[in-house]
Amino acid sequence: MKKYPFSLTLNKFSEMMLFDGCFIVQLIQGIYPVEDIFEVGRIQTDIRHDLLLLENQLPFFVLFELYRMMVPNAGGDVHHLARSALSFFKISRFPSPKTDIMHLLDLVHSCQYPSHLGIKQHELFKAKAAAAEPNSQRSWKFIRSATELEDAGISFFGDHIEKMKDQNQGIEFVFDIMFTKDTKVLKIPTLQVNDWTESLFRNYMAYEQFFPRGKPTYFVDYVVFMDNLINTGKDVQLLCESGVVDNWLGDDEAVALMFNKLRDSIYMMSEDFYYADIFGRVNEHCQRKWNKWKAALKKNYFNTPWSLISFLAALVLLLLTLLQTIFSVLSYVKQ
Repeated sequence: MKKYPFSLTLNKFSEMMLFDGCFIVQLIQGIYPVEDIFEVGRIQTDIRHDLLLLENQLPFFVLFELYRMMVPNAGGDVHHLARSALSFFKISRFPSPKTDIMHLLDLVHSCQYPSHLGIKQHELFKAKAAAAEPNSQRSWKFIRSATELEDAGISFFGDHIEKMKDQNQGIEFVFDIMFTKDTKVLKIPTLQVNDWTESLFRNYMAYEQFFPRGKPTYFVDYVVFMDNLINTGKDVQLLCESGVVDNWLGDDEAVALMFNKLRDSIYMMSEDFYYADIFGRVNEHCQRKWNKWKAALKKNYFNTPWSLISFLAALVLLLLTLLQTIFSVLSYVKQ
């Protein structure tokens, strides 16, 4: 997109919107020569990223009016342009088309949400929490890092093997994180971290900071969750080994620094934290000392199959020695 100085006359501003708007609509519709430079994959990726920056947004009604001028028989159906835009951004999952689209970032962001099952479980948790503590405000507490949770007996599992999919649409949900006390496993959809991850997350989070009170801020809450898990490169290494993080940066410390910096950019959090229930169950598990002792025993003494075999052999030898001693005593008593 063409860059303009800050001091613009009304005519220059209108010209800017016209040129940028026509460029965006043509790009979304794929209206450019086959030999055009936009056919190059890397160029299109950079342009998609640029079009989602908060500072580059044009009102969607401007794009739609230009679209109506450029496309015959477009009529008043804004949904066709919206679907074309989502297809351009490689978003295959979207809810029922909305008519109050603010801009492209708003459109794409509206498609990023947890599964219906995850949202339903969160609503049930909120209802129970409100009934138990009517006047409570943010009663949840932060959780420990990944390596500390591992020391408490909690393991991690990424969904690179078993995709968590919506039963109706068959789509992976990055926000669907699960933890059950029975399995003691935090199941987290795999996050690919590449050169664009920090910029995209920062952009979505900045947009959510302007949301009205009560509207979900899934990206902010997700970053808070991951920042709790990741303090150092060792935490990233553990999550990579578990399939939770797919590190395309190559440097574990760089990923840790990325999430720490993203967390620092959050100046306001919603009282309706999406992972409050998981935080509560994880902390409840960690507060039981037996879980830590059992995890330490397993990590220090039974971390390999040979350790377990050696322990069983020693136990059998001890039992045989004890039996031999008992029989010797009984034999002596009879004499």
